[in-house]
Amino acid sequence: MSAPLWLADFQAQFAAVLRTPLDRSTGTLRAATIGYPPALCDNARPRGALGGDACLAVYNRQYWFRMFGVMANAFPLSARLVGHWTFNAWTMQFLSENPPRGWDVDQVADGFEAWLGHAFSAPEIPLDKNGVTLERAALLQAARVDGAWRSVFLAPAEAPYRPSPVEANVLMTSRLQLSRGVELIAEDWPLLDLRHQLAEDTGETRIPLPPRLADPCFWAMVRGPSAIGRLALQPREAQLFALLREWPLPEALARLERACPESERDGLPANAHAWLMRSVALGFWSGIVPSNQ
Repeated sequence: MSAPLWLADFQAQFAAVLRTPLDRSTGTLRAATIGYPPALCDNARPRGALGGDACLAVYNRQYWFRMFGVMANAFPLSARLVGHWTFNAWTMQFLSENPPRGWDVDQVADGFEAWLGHAFSAPEIPLDKNGVTLERAALLQAARVDGAWRSVFLAPAEAPYRPSPVEANVLMTSRLQLSRGVELIAEDWPLLDLRHQLAEDTGETRIPLPPRLADPCFWAMVRGPSAIGRLALQPREAQLFALLREWPLPEALARLERACPESERDGLPANAHAWLMRSVALGFWSGIVPSNQ
C-alpha cells in the first residue's frame, strides 16, 4: 500500500524546515522561523507558551547542531584551522547544496573535500571581517588529510595482494590497485602532526597554521589491526607509488627514471625494488587491474 499523499507532503515540508539554514546575523545561531511553511506552523502542536513555529525551531536547530558535530568529527583539522564558527557556515552551505540522502549519518560528509576545492578558488580564503585569511592550498591539504583518515577508517577489510610467479607476465601489463585501507599523503605543512595534537583538544576556536615545511613530506596512512598508522615515504618512493596506480610496472619505472636527476639513477633499481617489496609486505596493494581499465 502506498503512503497517503498528505503524508508525503508533510514529510517534504518538515524536511524543508529541518534543512532551513540557521541565521548567523546576530553572531549566534538562531532559527529563521519566518521561512517556515505557515500551514505546517499552524498544525504544529504548541507546548506551553511556545507557538508552532517555535516548536519546529527546536527540530531545526537540533538538526543543524547534529550536522555540525558530524562534519567537525569527520574534518577536525579543517574545522580548527578556520574555527568552528566559519566551518559551521560552510557546513550549512555544503549540506544545503548536497542534502543528506542516505541512512548512515556518517555519509553526510561524503563529497565535502571536493566541494571545498570548488567553493574557494582564490589563493587566500578570508576567515573573518578583520582580514584574517588562510592559504587555499593549506586548507585543501588539511581536508585531504582529514578525508584520507576518514577513508582509511571506514574502508572495508581487504586481503593484501601477494603476487605469484605465474602472474609475472600479467603484472607487466597491469596497474597495481591501492588498498582501500591505505592512503598516500603529501604535505607542505606539518598537518598530520597537528591533527594528532588536536585529538585530545575539544576546543572550537581557530588555531594558527604552522610554518611551511622546508621540504614537502610524504606519508602512507595505513589501517592496522587496532589503529591507523603512518609510514614516512621518500619523495621518489611516493612518486613511484603514484605512478604505479596509473601505469604498468615497466612504464612506471621508466617514467620515474626520466624524472630522476642523473645522480639518483645508479641507485634507483635497488631502491625501487626495496620500496616495492616493503609496500607488498605491508599490504599496500589489493590487486591488479588491466592497464586499459
